[in-house]
Formats: sequence, C-alpha cells, structure tokens
Amino acid sequence: MRLFVQQGLGASTGAISRESGLSTGSLFNYFPTKTDLLNALYLHLKEDLAAAVWSAPFPDGVLRDRALEGWNRWTRWGADAPLKQRALTALETSPEITSATRSQGQDALQGLDKLFGEAHAMGPLAQQPLEFVIGLVAALAVTTMQFMATEPADRERRCRAGFDAAWSVNATDADVPRRPAAKPTESKESGYER
Repeated sequence: MRLFVQQGLGASTGAISRESGLSTGSLFNYFPTKTDLLNALYLHLKEDLAAAVWSAPFPDGVLRDRALEGWNRWTRWGADAPLKQRALTALETSPEITSATRSQGQDALQGLDKLFGEAHAMGPLAQQPLEFVIGLVAALAVTTMQFMATEPADRERRCRAGFDAAWSVNATDADVPRRPAAKPTESKESGYER
C-alpha cells in the first residue's frame, strides 16, 4: 500500500514483491495479475473503512445526528490512517478496479450511502443523481481527512466544518442551522473585501 501511495498505481510488480517480502512468483500465486492485486487491495480498504464505520451501532435520532455520527467515523478512519485513505482515493479513480469490485465495495458502505441518500432526497441537489452527490460528499471527506491528519490541534473543528459543508450539499433549509451572515471585512494587504 505504501508503495502505491509513493509511486502510484503503476509501481512495478518487482517492487511490490520486494516491498511485501515475497518473490514475484509467490506474489503471482496469490494475485495472478496486478489488476487482481489492485482489486483485492481496493476491496480490503473498503471493508476496513466499513468496519470502522459500523463498529458500533448508530444512535437513534434525527437524520442530521445520524449522518454526523457516520461522517465522524468515516473521517476519523482516514485521519487516523492517512496511508489507507490516500491509497483508497487513488484506487477509486483507477480504471483497473472492476465494476464487480466497485459494487462489492459499495455494498460494504451501503448504510452510509443510505444516510446521505435520505438527506439527498429532501435537499437542494435532489434532482441530481445520488452517485454524483455522494461523489461530492466523498471529495469533501477526503479534504477533511487530510486537514484532520495534518492539523491535529484543529482536528475536531475541521471534522465538524467538513460535515457542515457536506450536509449543506444534502440538507433542506429546515435541516441546516443558520448563522447570521458575516459582514465582509477589508483585507489590509489587498484592500479588497473578502
């Protein structure tokens, strides 16, 4: 996994076998092709994430609270294991991951998708495909995880800010607590309002 993060998914099978401590022949006994290896790693990471998200029952309650709990578990997984998070992000966009493997990975996290799907049905992007909205939320989650990992002192603040942004993609106006709009301030450096 470390090798894929450092060198990309094009890392050679020779380098992969050296990294794993196996001969290339032994590696091919477990994974006949590199595509098989990448698909196995993708599924392993999805299952690892699902185990973190579903390790304890979700509390009953309003949809926003349940979604926040799912978000917290998801982003903490990535912030606590940034190597896994970066590898999964790279694999998500790889054409080597088969549709069958993607489907298995999606099944593992179906409950989390369901939480955001419930909100999506009522929200401002209800006319957009759910997969598109989940992709937007996932991009926000990746950014949130990266900042949580690199800014441990602000970890919880970053987690909550990321959730608020993700929720605004999904929620109805009634679901989003409104804060008074901040007044624009003048930047001393540029003289522009921000």
